[in-house]
Amino acid sequence: MVVAAEGNTQTMLEEELEAYLVQMMARHFRNQRIPPEIVCLELAKARHAQDFRDIGDGCLFVDAWRIKPARLVAKDYYLALGQIAYGRAALFSRPVDALFEKLSKEFATLSRVLAGVRQLAA
Repeated sequence: MVVAAEGNTQTMLEEELEAYLVQMMARHFRNQRIPPEIVCLELAKARHAQDFRDIGDGCLFVDAWRIKPARLVAKDYYLALGQIAYGRAALFSRPVDALFEKLSKEFATLSRVLAGVRQLAA
């Protein structure tokens, strides 16, 4: 579905980002906590790279699929917090994780492809 969504959105991901998106979708397939209750508070409580990764993943789903978005927040709220979360995941990894840096920089592109997956699934 990810490859088909790339074609439909005319957005090609690097193989590493494509694989991450597939694994992320599988990892959160049954996750009932997407999005986290209040993302900015979750971000403040995060202590490990995995905490930040999970927040970034949740923000990616909300940005792409518009799953229960918070009211009264800016349109780019989830994009910005997702980028921050993945960036912090990179910094909290030892050594610094280049994949999380890419996820932070390519968040909008990943969101576009994930939105394409949603269209295919509908």
